[in-house]
Amino acid sequence: MQFLKHIIEYETPSEWFSIIPIGDIHLGNAGCDTKYLKDLIEWIANKENTFWLGMGDYIDAINYTDPRFDPKTVLKKYLEQGDIDKIIQMQIEDLIDLLEPIKDKCLGLLRGNHEEIIRKHYHYDVVYEIIKDLDLDRNLNLYDLANIRLAFKRKVNSKAQPTHIFDIIAAHGNVGGRTYGYKANRISDLKKYFIADIYLLAHSHIKLAQISNLLYFDRRGNQKKKKIIEAYTGCFLRGYRKNRTSYIEKAIFPPTDIGVVKILIQPETGDKHVSL
Repeated sequence: MQFLKHIIEYETPSEWFSIIPIGDIHLGNAGCDTKYLKDLIEWIANKENTFWLGMGDYIDAINYTDPRFDPKTVLKKYLEQGDIDKIIQMQIEDLIDLLEPIKDKCLGLLRGNHEEIIRKHYHYDVVYEIIKDLDLDRNLNLYDLANIRLAFKRKVNSKAQPTHIFDIIAAHGNVGGRTYGYKANRISDLKKYFIADIYLLAHSHIKLAQISNLLYFDRRGNQKKKKIIEAYTGCFLRGYRKNRTSYIEKAIFPPTDIGVVKILIQPETGDKHVSL
C-alpha cells in the first residue's frame, strides 16, 4: 500500500477544489470514446483548483499473443500501421500526447488489471513508462492501493502547517458483479479496513456514488458530523456499438457509464460533495 501526501495552498476561505478520478480509458480499443476524454482533459487544463487521479486501465494493453486479443475490437490505426508487436508502446505514446496538458495536475497513477497483466506476463511496466514519459515524480506511481492525503493550508502564512486534511483511499480494484447493490456493498466494505474521507474504486465501468454521515463527539463534548464519500469512477469504453462487437457484448454485461465522477472539496469548512 502506498502513502502519498500533497500540500495544496489556497488563498481565500471560499475556494473550492475539484478532484477528478480518471480511469478505465482503454485507449486503443475501438470502443474508447476519445472525444469525451479530450473534452474532459481540456476542461481540467483550463479549470483552476482542479486535479485528477489516475485509476488504472489507461490503455487497452492486449498483445496479439494474449488469449483475449480480438482484432475486431482493436482501433483500426494500430492494425494498419503494421507494428502490431508494438501495440502497447504505440498506445502509451498516444496516451502521453493526450495527458500532456494536465500532467502537472496529477495526484498519482494507480495500476489497473490491464497494466498488471502486461507487467506480470510480458515484463513491461506500463505505469512506470507513463510516469517516465510524462516526466512526473516517481512517487506518483501508486501501484495497486493508495492513501492519498490532501493537506490544505492558507497562503497567508507560508510557515504554518496544513490544517485541513482529506484522506482518499483509492484502488483500481477487481469488483465485478452485475448488480449495483453488490458493488455498493463492496465499496462500503473499505470503511471496515481503512479510515478516510473519500473511497474510490474503478474497474466496474460504472459511475456510482453514495454518501454517509458519521456522528461523533470531539474532545470538548461537541457533537460533530463527518461526511464520507464512496464512488465508482466511470469509464471511457463503450460496450455496445451499432454493427460492432466487444467482450462486453459477448458476455452481455450491463452498458457502461461513460464519463467521470466529480468530487468537490471546501478546505476551509471541510465540506465535500460528489456528482455524476
